[in-house]
Amino acid sequence: MIVENRNYVRDALIDHLRDVTKDSIESRYRALSYYEGMTGEMERDLTNFFPLKSLQIPFITQNITSKLVNARAIGYKEPPVRTNEDYLEVVKDIDQAMITAERLTYLLGSHLIRSRYSEEDQMIHYDQIIEFEPLFEPRSREPFAYTYPIYNHGSSREDEVVYAYWSDEEHYLIHQNGKIESVNEGNVNPYGILPFTVCHRHPYTTDFIRSGADDIINANLMVNLLMTELGLAMRLQALGQPVISGVDQMSNVSLGVDKPMVLPENASFKFESPGGRLDEYINSIRFYVDSVAYNNNLKVKWSVGRESFVSGEALKMAEIDLTEAVVGDYQMIWRGVEQRRFEVDRRILEVHGKNVPDDYSVDFTEPRFPLTAQEERAQWDWEWSNGLSSPKDWLRKYNPDLDEEEIEKMAEDLSIEQPEQPQTTLSDILTQ
Repeated sequence: MIVENRNYVRDALIDHLRDVTKDSIESRYRALSYYEGMTGEMERDLTNFFPLKSLQIPFITQNITSKLVNARAIGYKEPPVRTNEDYLEVVKDIDQAMITAERLTYLLGSHLIRSRYSEEDQMIHYDQIIEFEPLFEPRSREPFAYTYPIYNHGSSREDEVVYAYWSDEEHYLIHQNGKIESVNEGNVNPYGILPFTVCHRHPYTTDFIRSGADDIINANLMVNLLMTELGLAMRLQALGQPVISGVDQMSNVSLGVDKPMVLPENASFKFESPGGRLDEYINSIRFYVDSVAYNNNLKVKWSVGRESFVSGEALKMAEIDLTEAVVGDYQMIWRGVEQRRFEVDRRILEVHGKNVPDDYSVDFTEPRFPLTAQEERAQWDWEWSNGLSSPKDWLRKYNPDLDEEEIEKMAEDLSIEQPEQPQTTLSDILTQ
């Protein structure tokens, strides 16, 4: 939304909220419905293609959206290594929040993370903002404010909604009827900055709000359509469609498995089945899914009765496109997001009397594919022998719930039990 004059923001907001329903907002919630596998939304879309009152088979819905999105958005599958321990001690569930943000960004195209300070535990929490509206000054590339709805559990989107407004100077709530609700004295933003981090799937091109996984959503709809047609074809091919010819009035014919059928002279009765082979139809569905997956740097592994097992290295070579795409996302998207989120969090913490150092860096981990037990053991032994890692690193990886004191104690116990070993190897740990 473009605001010609920042002094008249409230008037512009009132005009905007009077007709807040937009195609872009509805498409975002439709994408979320497919991602969450909401059958009702999928079946409503299918009714546009099956206007019959009685289809005689249930709609067949599949959720391939979450499967493809989660398989593609794996940048935070392995948590990155972040510096600045003081900062990490005052943020809540940062890894979980960033995994969610990555998936929603890939699904929706643009996503907003709000950094919120909790007085209860005195930590930064992260809210995922699905529906939001940026406000721009004329000819400006970056928004000066954001507004987003505040929904309560149990309320519907048709009820009157209260919206939060944030700029670098102001913060207040505004109702759809234009009523302003203050949250602090003077409606002042105490932080002096926008407490948000925006994530974009693509670089800035024409629109601030980028396009999302529309190809995957449409593919999901097409698969549901084809699977429903396949179910109908299987039913008709198994039972057939009864066809009677040479009868002027059907009232003269009684139908039923317990009734003998007497046809008039020169009349005929038979069952007709649809043409085409079902296996060819199934292969067509697979080809369609494969093409959409390929466009998202993915390969579909179809279950055909038995699975073939390959080594981690072979799997890595097969998924080289995905690996390169994820590494590109680190540089194009997530490294900047991490830095911007840190600056926002640091300012919020400063206002609440918590100062953290300004040095912050993130080391992303290249996607790793499963290794065999032998390959993994050889990898750890090589890293230990070359001083690239230690038994403590192994303990951290496979005991993520342990704190540093427990890891130190376990490492000391291992060294005490094997004093004659010049260097602990993975085999030493596994054989104890």
